Amino acid sequence: MPASATPPPPSSSGTPGGSPVLELRALTRTHGSGVAEVHALRGVHLSVHPGELVAVMGPSGSGKSTLLTLAGGLDTATSGQVVIEGQDIAALGPKGMAALRRRSVGYVFQDYNLIPALTAAENIALPRELDGVSVRKARKEALAALAEMRLEEIADRFPDEMSGGQQQRVAIARA
Repeated sequence: MPASATPPPPSSSGTPGGSPVLELRALTRTHGSGVAEVHALRGVHLSVHPGELVAVMGPSGSGKSTLLTLAGGLDTATSGQVVIEGQDIAALGPKGMAALRRRSVGYVFQDYNLIPALTAAENIALPRELDGVSVRKARKEALAALAEMRLEEIADRFPDEMSGGQQQRVAIARA
């Protein structure tokens, strides 16, 4: 059953404050056309505020992955808007979108997407280096992130030298 939603009710006193960090406005994603047309999402509205925790749940084929790839700017909607930190991502070019993803969107893929030729520390440091942070500072930040995840001992291991759980935690640290 495709995911659909109605506009959210006004915020209650229990909702974290501040402007939303993520807004999905009437988001629709359709695949195929004619008799083969499938609505993965239809008119989804969502606002996520700073400090708010949101779980996306549903049966297989309900649109969870589609929702997250659209929200993360990894795919484009058929209609509707994705707004991250007040910025409509449709207005960004490829470079602007890549920069926004590096700075504002943390995404852990199901298969982790670690770069096989890079160590754990290098995988974590890479997005910071792409943002112009020095290699030295990015490595220091990566080592701090590994320490936070209690993975200091694998800083110089490559993904194929890590367990699945270690790879997952490295991907979380990178995000």
